[in-house]
Amino acid sequence: MSMTNPIRPLITLAAVLLAIAGLPPAHAQADDEAATWNEAPNVPPIGKLDRVYGNTDARFTLIVWLDPECPYCKVLGAQPEHVVDGSKGRVNLAERLYPLPFHGPNAMLAAATALCVADQAGVTGYYRFLDAWLAKTASNGRGIGPGAGGSTGADDPVAALAAASGARNRDALAGCTASSATAQRLAAEMHSADLAQIQGTPAVALRDNRFGHTIMVAGAVSEDDMNDAIEELAKSDDHPGASPARNQQGLPGGATH
Repeated sequence: MSMTNPIRPLITLAAVLLAIAGLPPAHAQADDEAATWNEAPNVPPIGKLDRVYGNTDARFTLIVWLDPECPYCKVLGAQPEHVVDGSKGRVNLAERLYPLPFHGPNAMLAAATALCVADQAGVTGYYRFLDAWLAKTASNGRGIGPGAGGSTGADDPVAALAAASGARNRDALAGCTASSATAQRLAAEMHSADLAQIQGTPAVALRDNRFGHTIMVAGAVSEDDMNDAIEELAKSDDHPGASPARNQQGLPGGATH
C-alpha cells in the first residue's frame, strides 16, 4: 500500500502554526570559507523529544537543523554522525528538522516521514532514513525517485525508504505523516530554530553540557571544523584564564549575535 496524499493536510496545518509562531525567513546556506562560530545562548538544549545519536551522557552535543531538500544539508550529510562515532562517547548529536517552505511538499513530506519513522524504528531508523534521503534526493524540492529504498516503478519510494529504515507498517506511517499531531511536532521543532535565531539550513550548534555554553555556525561545515570547535570550546570552558583574547560573550575568536 502506498501513502495517499499525506502531505496536503500537513502543509496546511503547519503553515498556520508557523505563521502563529512568527518564524523568520530562512534559506539554504553554504559553508563559509572559514567557519565562524558565534555565541548562541538561546539554543534550546536537547530534550525528551530529540532523537539523540550517541552517548546520552556525553559532555558535548552537536545540535543540527536541517532541511532534507537543502543542497547544503546534502553536502553536510552524515558528517555530524561521524564526529560522534569518533568521539569515544564524548559527543552526541540531535538533528532537528527545518523544512524550508520554498522547497515545497517534498521537504515537508521528508521531515514528517522522518518523525514517523522514529516512532516505529527509533533513533537508529530516524538517522538511517535522513541519511538515505539526503544521499538519494535530487535536492531543491525534487525529492527521491523510483528505486529509493528498493522500491519498484509501481511502488511508493518514500514508503519503501521508510521500510528500509525500519518503519515497515505502511498504514501507520501514512496515518502518522498526515496527522495534525505530526504537524504540531514539526512546527514545534521549527519554532526551536526560531528561538535559536538560525538564519537557514544547515545550522550547527555545539553545546558544552557541563557548563551550558553553546556556540553555533552557519553552513555545511566539515568534520574537521566540528572537531576543532569541540576542542576549542573545551579549552575555553576548562581554562578560561588561559584562553586567547576573547570576545564580549566569552568565546575566543568568533563573532557575536
